Amino acid sequence: MDNSVMEALSTVDLPARELRVVMAIARQTIGYQVETKRLTADDLGKHTNMRRDVTSKAISHLLERRIIYRIGGSRGDIGISPVSEWVFYEEKQQSLTETKTSHWDNIVSLRQETSETKTATCLLYTKKEPPITLPSEEIIPPQAEKAPAKADRKKPFGLTNLLANNPHCLTDGLLKDWLALRKEKKAAVTETVWNSLNAELVKCADLGIAADVAMTEALSAGWQGFKAAWIANRIAEKPAAAPSASRHHGFAGRDYTAGLTQREDGSYAL
Repeated sequence: MDNSVMEALSTVDLPARELRVVMAIARQTIGYQVETKRLTADDLGKHTNMRRDVTSKAISHLLERRIIYRIGGSRGDIGISPVSEWVFYEEKQQSLTETKTSHWDNIVSLRQETSETKTATCLLYTKKEPPITLPSEEIIPPQAEKAPAKADRKKPFGLTNLLANNPHCLTDGLLKDWLALRKEKKAAVTETVWNSLNAELVKCADLGIAADVAMTEALSAGWQGFKAAWIANRIAEKPAAAPSASRHHGFAGRDYTAGLTQREDGSYAL
């Protein structure tokens, strides 16, 4: 509990029952780090082990002394008032009346009779404006806030979309390999990305490179996207293929007259 409240409780002039009620209210509010809490006379009776009528009278007296405050009417939340607002000593009564009987139901108040205005003010003591009472048919219960609608997820742009817009007639295999490469590199496939790739394939065609060749080179290099200049440089850097050696060689140095007899007409015979 706050030190100022503890010191004030040590010096305030309160009956024991009212002090018990104040301590119970402090426990249920300050003890749980809240300013106010809805506590009925029955609730406080359970916490203080006192009857409901006793706690109800104690609450009224504490409200009058500004030691506690209530937000709203008799069923509003209760809290501990700032110490600066407390009435530490009750004003002396001008006259006392004798009690008719010792029974608690017939005890006559020993305090000065208060006016209707004063009673209404002390019972509704609050640090906020009292609520306006409306007919039950005009009371609108609080409506739960509607959760914001979730944005519609975009449909995936996949192989069907690629084939529907395939100006360079790339094969299904190349397209599937390209989609797999994009997925492996966690790169999104959108209509914008696909249009950009087709634009580069157009540039490759202007350089004399077929679309399927350009796509194959890009996949071989592991590029998720490419520029036409990259494909051209990659093809240009490849070494030229050496001509294949023919199996038919050595005929010019072979002696075809060996073992033959030359005839008179210049021909050869066995």
